[in-house]
Amino acid sequence: MVDKLFSDSRLAALYDLYCPWDARGDFTFYLPLVMSARSVLDVGCGTGALLRRAREDGHAGRLCGLDPALGMLEVARTRPDIEWILGDLAAAPDWDRDFDLAVMTGHAFQQLLSDDELRLALTAIAAALTDEGSFVFETRNPLVREWEDWHVRYSGEVVD
Repeated sequence: MVDKLFSDSRLAALYDLYCPWDARGDFTFYLPLVMSARSVLDVGCGTGALLRRAREDGHAGRLCGLDPALGMLEVARTRPDIEWILGDLAAAPDWDRDFDLAVMTGHAFQQLLSDDELRLALTAIAAALTDEGSFVFETRNPLVREWEDWHVRYSGEVVD
């Protein structure tokens, strides 16, 4: 089930405000990988910030973002020179070795909760990757205990 925050385009538009590029250490890791790949699949792309930055920085190859939240994709689609697909890996197109790189940034990977979901996702990603392709992802380390200062980092006032 898609979180209401991510399905409403007005709320999704706030996502990049609360998770700005320069505060995301993961993007500084992923961007060079994306820039060096001819074709990239971003699974759980959200607002498409990573792919949009790659295009702005001169990536001329195929960039494709997949996300199950319509609101997030409506924000992402402000950049029409990137493929944006509504859905998840269970309903993804039948890619056949189309991508050199697949990424799941942030904590998208931890949305896969069951063994069946993991198996389906990894099978779909493997089918989408070329023989030399790479899948790069991350997940939250509970020992870091990031939630302890969320009330400070993610608080603010928004007036519409």
